[in-house]
Amino acid sequence: MILMENKTIIAKANFSRGQAALENLIMVGFALAFIVPLAFLFLSSTGTQSAKTSIDQAQVTARTIADTAGEIYLQGPGAKKTILVNYPDGVTGGSVGNGVVVLSILVDGRQLDIPATTFASVSGDLSGKRNPGLQRIRMENTGYEVYVKYE
Repeated sequence: MILMENKTIIAKANFSRGQAALENLIMVGFALAFIVPLAFLFLSSTGTQSAKTSIDQAQVTARTIADTAGEIYLQGPGAKKTILVNYPDGVTGGSVGNGVVVLSILVDGRQLDIPATTFASVSGDLSGKRNPGLQRIRMENTGYEVYVKYE
């Protein structure tokens, strides 16, 4: 009789442990059901903002180069200036000519050209992939145009 009572007590204890484990699994499942979609939403919006920030920074950089070229053009022959501009991640090159400064940038697998116009006659070489960060750009008025190059 005592043996039978011990087996009943042990069976009840095992049932309680099994029920607790199942309840914990259900709670973890509900938590994951809420956390996973929120994490996905957060990560996808972060990538979009990063791409927009890179494009905005490239526009500011191209505009700075174009405005400085106009300034050097107005100062006349022999005028020189070196500027520091911040290149965003993904700049694959650039070009200068016919009154336009163009930065090429790779964003989300797409190649975009970011133009900025200037009234100055400009030419130069901004070709080649560059690392993100500060870049030194040298500008010189040669008498008939402003020549732009990396320093």
